[in-house]
Amino acid sequence: MFLLVIILVTGFTSNAFAHKAEIVGSYKIDLGWKTEPPIVNKLNAIEIVLTLASDFEKDSSQIQSKTPANMSDLTGLADKLEVDITQNGKKIFLTLKEDPQFPGVYHGEITPSEVGVPNIHLYGKIKDVEFERTFHPEKVEESSESNTNNSNPQVMMGIKIPEWVKNNAKWWVGGQVDDKTFASGIQFLLKEKIIIVPITEKGTTQSTTIPEWVKNNAKWWSDGQIDDKTFASGIQFLIKQGIISV
Repeated sequence: MFLLVIILVTGFTSNAFAHKAEIVGSYKIDLGWKTEPPIVNKLNAIEIVLTLASDFEKDSSQIQSKTPANMSDLTGLADKLEVDITQNGKKIFLTLKEDPQFPGVYHGEITPSEVGVPNIHLYGKIKDVEFERTFHPEKVEESSESNTNNSNPQVMMGIKIPEWVKNNAKWWVGGQVDDKTFASGIQFLLKEKIIIVPITEKGTTQSTTIPEWVKNNAKWWSDGQIDDKTFASGIQFLIKQGIISV
């Protein structure tokens, strides 16, 4: 399952889905809201996802690790990371907890009290790499129906698929991950509400075989040849067939 998290989060980019990425030595830090968009007076959390950086990403870091990096370096760091959020001149320190199911993923719960764009200050140490970074996650919005993104017909139909998910689709189509891993990844994204599609019916039978046309849809969608709605129909089919359970 930890490998699955690594596969998923490497799809994050600095502008995709409002998560921000920073490279420190041999490590990659993705930070953003757990549930987006964040809403005033609604419980949320700052999410920090730690993964190993690719060789290309390591070259862009101003910090160099002195020792080899391992996935085990990313766990058990809740008390070694300090995070605070400042919004409209008010600073709050967060208590981090590591996700028991997904090592290397940390959450600091907070209920935003005001509209605005917060600054997140993160300080910590991973193995021999000490770092300090400031992130600017997505703006906190009013709790109002008027803030619904009516300009986006996909959102109005209940479909929300971040752009970075296309990377996961490309890896699957290219054979870098198998059907089971891809289906498990989509299931995780659905449960975390990173992907939102209307669920018309849930499957009662379990299967691990994904039809070829679903893979074709994924390829065309990742290449921009079909829209989110068409790709979502493939996800709905996987749910209906019991290949993905939600």
